[in-house]
Amino acid sequence: MTHGGRRLSFDGHLLKTLAAASTLLATVLASPVRADETFGVSAPTRSKEAKPQPVSPSTRLRVDVGGSPLVVLEPMDNRTLRLQDDINENQRKIMRIGVARDVTLRAEDGAWTQLADGSRLWTAEVVSPNAVALRLHFADLQLPAGAELAVYGVDGGSFSAPAAGVPEVLHGGKPLASHWSGPTSGERARIEYLAPAGSDPAALPFRVDQLQHIYRDPIAEEGLQEKAAGPCHNDVTCFPDWAGEAASVARYSIIFPGGIGLCTGQLINNLSQDFTPYFLTANHCLSDGFEAAGTEFFWFYQTASCGGPAPSLANVPRSQGATLVSTSTPSDYTLLQVEGALPDGLFWSGWTSVKPGLGVDAASIHHPSGDFKRISFGFNDTPALCPSNHVTISWTDGPTEPGSSGGGVFRDDTHQLFGQLHGGPSACGNETFDCYGAFSTTYTKVKKFLKAGTDDTSEQNDSCSKPRTVKLGTLGGRIVKVNDTDWYRYSVPAGKTLTVHLDFANSDGDIDLQIFGSCGDDPITFSRSTSDSEEVSVQNVGSRPAFAIWQVYLYSDVRNNYDQTVSVH
Repeated sequence: MTHGGRRLSFDGHLLKTLAAASTLLATVLASPVRADETFGVSAPTRSKEAKPQPVSPSTRLRVDVGGSPLVVLEPMDNRTLRLQDDINENQRKIMRIGVARDVTLRAEDGAWTQLADGSRLWTAEVVSPNAVALRLHFADLQLPAGAELAVYGVDGGSFSAPAAGVPEVLHGGKPLASHWSGPTSGERARIEYLAPAGSDPAALPFRVDQLQHIYRDPIAEEGLQEKAAGPCHNDVTCFPDWAGEAASVARYSIIFPGGIGLCTGQLINNLSQDFTPYFLTANHCLSDGFEAAGTEFFWFYQTASCGGPAPSLANVPRSQGATLVSTSTPSDYTLLQVEGALPDGLFWSGWTSVKPGLGVDAASIHHPSGDFKRISFGFNDTPALCPSNHVTISWTDGPTEPGSSGGGVFRDDTHQLFGQLHGGPSACGNETFDCYGAFSTTYTKVKKFLKAGTDDTSEQNDSCSKPRTVKLGTLGGRIVKVNDTDWYRYSVPAGKTLTVHLDFANSDGDIDLQIFGSCGDDPITFSRSTSDSEEVSVQNVGSRPAFAIWQVYLYSDVRNNYDQTVSVH
């Protein structure tokens, strides 16, 4: 079996597959791509200036909230929960790490602080004793314009969530309806709500109705060493030929009825190679829109060098939230579109809709027991061992574990995905076989999505020389991509001032805005904040109408939606 070998003969042509994370979209494959397959690509890496990180309202306004009122739930026995998992573990290879708890948090359970500008700050803390981390659910979320909602851990602790005091901040102006916070480290989570001046002095524009009590830190914290991945696994970093595909794979958490679990999945390419963040995983891990919205993706959770130490999970990039694109049980697949902002350096794995022949060498990249990234090697075996619409992979070097579900299996020769893990009996000491949903079956359900990602009706407006001329008013539902920035123009009357305003979710990708007098010149002005809006204004000081041209582009991520409002005064 060959673990390397990135060259192959195909239709009489010699292909050289893309290198790892440094390869740019401009790389051209020597052979034409058939309509039923594609190969992997890395997203462009962009140089950019640093931006300030979010802070809580109390930190920015210098308000002491150390004595915030507490809402304390009954203690839970984490040891009992882990014993339940040991009894209930099966061959589906999804790993539970948390359980759901109902909670009631009302305005009177917190404390208000009146501020000099007429705004008010409400704070409260929720405590679930013995939790190593919490995730809070906000229902009926209707933050008014100018409002802020921040959530962060107070205790610190060893859990692989952001450090205590580092907040997740939501900004008002858009109805979210429902939102799961990211994990806050420790058993105490603090909530801050900054109400703008003039808002209802007694009401909260949200309810906290549930939390996830996370009782297990799956990165083998003190006392839980037996829950780390077994000793028989291969560190993926020791196989540099697979560095590209490894950069497509993420460990992710799913909030399902009654708890929270861990699975694996990967970004997959589409035929247009436009970096739409399609993420393939298993149906038995995640199968509805509510679960998709609460997902959290952890990227680059892998060693920096072969056999080196794993990074702290608290320090790896993460994305929050996804949209369900398609799901089905026969081949046990789910296709998501990741909505939260993606880090630079990721890879979009290629795939083939042709089921490989018996004996074809294969590799699977996954997060066993939620641990850092590993790779297993085997071959395509007799299909009789697994259900229909599946492929059987018999292992020769490394198995899978709970937490590995949804991880892809790739041809060793072409590095193309042909399935994702459903389950099976393999484990350290029992490196037998596992069953993977066949991508040849999945493709019949998802091929319309894998042609290309969607775009808006302002296209083609991809360059300063071809901007879209717009009217005054709001243009909603625009889409900007990393390799497809948006250009617009408007004829500004003499003596008038043009204002361009953008609204979007910064957590889904940081959009920036700059305006020009003509192509090739430096921008007249720009807006590069970390809020959920950008705005620029420019005055025509001439005696005749003149065009202003502006560019909407991404500071981070590969795709985001925005609404654009153009006005003149």
